[in-house]
Amino acid sequence: MSEAISSPPPEGHIAPCGLFCTACGKFQRGKCRGCQVEAGFSRCPVRKCCVERKISTCAECADFKTPRDYRECRKVHNPISRVIGFFTGSSRPAALALLRDQGREAYLAAKRAEKKM
Repeated sequence: MSEAISSPPPEGHIAPCGLFCTACGKFQRGKCRGCQVEAGFSRCPVRKCCVERKISTCAECADFKTPRDYRECRKVHNPISRVIGFFTGSSRPAALALLRDQGREAYLAAKRAEKKM
């Protein structure tokens, strides 16, 4: 088993890449504990980077403290993440910018408004 990054509550579990685990069917069925707790995809470059930097999400990354666009990061914004985003109707760069610029509570409020909680 991999190292846990943090222990978020189930209703507020945010993956290192900014995806909202709480809304995922696999997470809800107990088939995945979420990327904060264990690596779902053991070679995930985003999770590995967060573990190395000792941060829980990319929103905390010092490289993006200024309003830089997360699409500049090839770990976050790559072809695989774009396909996942297409099928899940989500955007990692947008989620991370919301987390960075407005904070966790604003992010969770946005998910509640989208009825993803």
